[in-house]
Amino acid sequence: MKNYGKHKRVLIFNDTLKAGVIENSLIRLEDEFHNEGIDVITATSFDDCYSILNANMAIDCFMLTSQMTGQQVEENEKFYQLIDKLNHRQQGVPVFLLAERKKITLSVSRELMSRVDEFAWIIEDTADFIVGRALAAMQRYRDQLLPPLMAGMMKYDDVHEYSWAAPGHQGGVGFTKTPAGQRFYSYYGEGLFRTDMGIERGSLGSLLDHTGYFGDSEAYAAEVFGAHKSYSLVTGTSGSNRTIMQICMKENSLAICDRNCHKSIEQGLMLTGALPVYMLPSRNRYGIIGPIYPEQLEPAAIKKSVLESQLTKDHANQEAVYAVITNCTYDGLCYNAKRVQDILGKSSNRLHFDEAWYGYARFNPIYKDHFAMRGDPVESDDGPTVFATHSTHKLLNALSQASWIHIRYGKDHIDFQRFNQSYMMHATTSPLYAISASNDIAVSQMAGNRGYSLTQEVIKEAVDYRQAMGRLYREFEADNDWFFKPWNAETIADPYTGEEIPFEDADPNLLASSQDFWVMKPGDDWHGFADMPDDWCMLDPIKVSILAPGMGDDGHLLDSGVPAALVTQYLTRFGIVPTRTTDFQIMFLFSMGITKGKWATLVNTLLSFKKHYDQNTPLKSVLPKLVEAYPDVYAEMGFKDLGDKMFNYLKQHTPSDKLNAAYSTLPEAVVTPRAAFEAIVDNNVEMVPSHQLKDRVTANAVIPYPPGIPMLMSGESFGDITSPQISYLQSLEVWDKEFPGFEHETEGTEVEDGIYHVMCIKT
Repeated sequence: MKNYGKHKRVLIFNDTLKAGVIENSLIRLEDEFHNEGIDVITATSFDDCYSILNANMAIDCFMLTSQMTGQQVEENEKFYQLIDKLNHRQQGVPVFLLAERKKITLSVSRELMSRVDEFAWIIEDTADFIVGRALAAMQRYRDQLLPPLMAGMMKYDDVHEYSWAAPGHQGGVGFTKTPAGQRFYSYYGEGLFRTDMGIERGSLGSLLDHTGYFGDSEAYAAEVFGAHKSYSLVTGTSGSNRTIMQICMKENSLAICDRNCHKSIEQGLMLTGALPVYMLPSRNRYGIIGPIYPEQLEPAAIKKSVLESQLTKDHANQEAVYAVITNCTYDGLCYNAKRVQDILGKSSNRLHFDEAWYGYARFNPIYKDHFAMRGDPVESDDGPTVFATHSTHKLLNALSQASWIHIRYGKDHIDFQRFNQSYMMHATTSPLYAISASNDIAVSQMAGNRGYSLTQEVIKEAVDYRQAMGRLYREFEADNDWFFKPWNAETIADPYTGEEIPFEDADPNLLASSQDFWVMKPGDDWHGFADMPDDWCMLDPIKVSILAPGMGDDGHLLDSGVPAALVTQYLTRFGIVPTRTTDFQIMFLFSMGITKGKWATLVNTLLSFKKHYDQNTPLKSVLPKLVEAYPDVYAEMGFKDLGDKMFNYLKQHTPSDKLNAAYSTLPEAVVTPRAAFEAIVDNNVEMVPSHQLKDRVTANAVIPYPPGIPMLMSGESFGDITSPQISYLQSLEVWDKEFPGFEHETEGTEVEDGIYHVMCIKT
C-alpha cells in the first residue's frame, strides 16, 4: 500500500536545452530517476506541458529547464502559466528550476524565486544529488498529500497484523476460498478488503466517539467547510437529517418544515413526535418547484399557520425549536441563505439547511450568500445555531452513503456529549471505513485552490452546454422549426455597454463568474415564477433543465408539442439518464465527472431524437424494446404518432394542472406523522383504491416522481370529492393504460389491476 498511485512521477518541461552537454545531463538525470523507480515524463513544448497538467495527471515533482540568458521574460511567463495551472489542482507539488548558468541564476527575478521550491544547476550538480533532493521533496509532498483519515488507514494497513476480531473475511482472505468469492475479491481489489476493519482498531480512533484519525478528519472538514464542528456519517444524508431532528425535538415540539422536503424529514417527525408547521413552496408553469417566498417565513405568518392547524393550534404559545429548508431545491433553485437565516431565525433558534445536492457551493464565489456555511465561523450567540447536511456522494466525490453534518454554533446550540447520543443512535457500530475515507478525500479535493478549480470547471461545462443548446434553438427557430430550449435567462445585460444580448452570445467566462446572470429577478418571464422577490433566489448553473416545446408562456398548452417523457425514453435507450422529467422539462446534473465529450453526445442524441421524431420513424426502429414489450399498442405506430397521442392526452386530461392544484394548498393534517406510523405498527391500516379515497387519512406519504416531494404527508386527509390529489392519481390510471411502459413512479402507492391504492388509517 505504500506505493499508492503506483510509482512517483516527475514531469520535466524542456523546450530549450536540447543539445550537447546539457542534453547529456538531462539524460543522466532521467536515468537516475528511473534507477530509483520514478516515472519520468518530458514535455518538449509549452502546449504539450500545459495539456499534461490540464489532463489532471498526478505528478510528484515538476522540473522546469532554463538557459538563464538574462533575458528570459518570455520564458518566465511560460513558467508562471504552467505553475499556476499545476496549483489549480495539485497545490504543494515541489517545483525545481534546472538552470545551466549559476552566476546569472543568482540574479533571477524575485517573482520566479517565490514560485519555485529549489534551484539545481544541471551541469555543476550531479544527477545523483539532484535526484536525491527531488526524492526528499517528493516524499515531503506525499506525506502531507492525503487527508487525516485516509493517511491513517494506509499507515495502519502497512502493519499487516493478524486480527482475531471482526470482520470475518480477515482482509479478504475469506472471500478467496470459493470461486464466487474470488471473483468478488478480484473485482474490488485488495485495498478495499485490507481497510475493512472493525472498531477494535483503537490506533485509528473511533467514528462513534470521534477520536483519533476520525476526529482529525472531522476537524479538517470543519476547517474546510467553515463550520465550528463537523460530523462524518456513513448513513447518507437521510441519517444526517434524522440525527439533527432527533436531538432538536421531542414529542409535541413545534417544527417549521419546508414542504419541499426529503422523506427523511418526515421520518424525523415520526421518530420525535414533533408537530409540523409546513411552509408551501412556489411552482411555475413547467411544474418546477420554486422557493418559499419570504412572507411565509415571517413570524406572523408562521404563528398564523400554527393557529390554523388542527395539530398545532393548542400549542400556539410555544416557540418552534427547529426549522428546515431544502437548499438548493431539487430543480436547482438556491435561496439567499443569508436572508432566510435573518428572517426564519426570528422564529427558531435552530435552522437546518438540507443541502444534500449542494455541498460545493462554498467553494465558488458565484454562489455568494446562497448557502449555509457562509464566510468564517465566529463565536457568537446572537444568531441561530445553523446546521447544514451534505450528501458528499451526490455532487462531491465520495462513495454512496457518505454524508457530512456541519454546525455553526449560535443560540440553543447543543453540546458535543448530547449531540453525540443522537449521532450514535443513527450511526452503525460496524461502518465500512472506505466510505469514511472517501468522505475524507472529498473534503481534501475541495481544500485550497482545488475547490474553486473543480467547481469552476463544472460551471464552465454547464455554460458551454447551455449556450450550445441556445444556439441550436435559435437556428431552428429562424427556420420556423422546433428544438429544445435551455431553461435560463434568455438575454443578459452586457456589464460594459448595458446592451441586452442573447444568453448564447454572451462571453462564457462572464456567465461562469457573475452571479447576477443567474439571479431570478422579479417580472422576468423566463423563470415563470409570479411575484418572485428581488434578491431571493438564483438558478444553479450546473443543474441544467431543457424545455421541450408545447407549453405556452401563459401556462396553457399550445396546439402541438413534444412530451418530455418520450424524449427521456429515447435518451435512456442510449444510456443517457436524466435526473428528472416533467411534462415538458428534462433535467441533467453537471458534476465533476462531466466532460465535453459527454455533453456533446447528449446534444447529438437530442438532434437524433428530433430527426426521428420529424420523420415519424416507426417505433420498432427507435424504441424496439418498448414495441417488443407491448406489441398490441405500439407495433404499427410511428415516433411522432406516439408523441402526438401523448400530447393530446396531456391537453385533454391536464394532469399537470391537477398536480399543480395538489401542491398549491396544504391538505388537512388530521394526525401527526408519528401517530400515522403507529397505526402501521398496530396494523390499523388498509389499502384503499383511488375511487374510495374521499376523506381518508394517509398512513404514509404520497410522493409523485416528479417532482419527488410529498403531495400528502402521513396523517393528512385526501379531502372531499373535489380533491386534486385523488384526481391526479386517477389521471395517472388513464395515462398508464394508454401508454404502458411510460408509467410514473408514485411512492406510497401500489397499483393493482391498473388502480392506484394508498395505505390509509382505518376509520
